[in-house]
Amino acid sequence: MLILHVRSSTGFTNWIDLFTKEEVLDGDEIPTCSKCPKRQKCTRSLSIQKFPRIHVVHLKRFSPQERFGRKLNTTVDFSMNGLDLSPYSAGQTPCRYSLYGVANHSGTLLSGHYTAYCRHPYTAEWYEYNDSRVHVMDQRNVNSGKAYVLFFELAGSKHRSGSTHV
Repeated sequence: MLILHVRSSTGFTNWIDLFTKEEVLDGDEIPTCSKCPKRQKCTRSLSIQKFPRIHVVHLKRFSPQERFGRKLNTTVDFSMNGLDLSPYSAGQTPCRYSLYGVANHSGTLLSGHYTAYCRHPYTAEWYEYNDSRVHVMDQRNVNSGKAYVLFFELAGSKHRSGSTHV
């Protein structure tokens, strides 16, 4: 699971760029070499060794700086089809994900309501699930400031029923 702190309307691939960006370690964060006890300036970067079939992204929408954790309703730009994580691969493995579900939260830290948007695996229609009501919705409304958890599936992976998801 990837947890992203929502601060602006930046797309989350920009956040992944920042998270995986090579950084210079100097000052207090200089590591000590395990072979010789010396501390030396170095660089560190992150890459993905193996991609999961299901990729979950949690958007942290509550500000820890605020006394009561003010809710951030910023719309985050996320790709619904063709989220390409290949640039973050250690081996430059092609890796594309498609959004298939969104958990939404409306309300505050102390009180709120959850709904879900899910894409049908065969018809590709989007549905809104709200308590006991389920209805077809317009795909353009999936990306909103209420999105809290995003669920992506690796393109070409198999559903439990055995069909291939693209």
